[in-house]
Amino acid sequence: MAVHMTRSNEIQGSAAGRLLDMLLPSPSSTFLVSDLSPWVSGSILVVDRAVPPAEGRKAILSTERGLRLATLDSRFDSSRVWGVVTWVIREPS
Repeated sequence: MAVHMTRSNEIQGSAAGRLLDMLLPSPSSTFLVSDLSPWVSGSILVVDRAVPPAEGRKAILSTERGLRLATLDSRFDSSRVWGVVTWVIREPS
């Protein structure tokens, strides 16, 4: 899946620019991810690798079998956290 990212300063002042600023406060560390689990089927996860992991947050974990989505509990291993989910963009119903 190819994703084209437009820098928010290229569309500054527009509604799209404000939306990008809200979704991607740190574009160099933010990724759009899809198809990780049935929970997000048809959705796009906005994942920021610069956000510190915390209990109760959804995150992408690096495992022996690849990346997986999980909710962090009190026993999470921060070295396995690939990035923290900051937004979920769902298809309209």
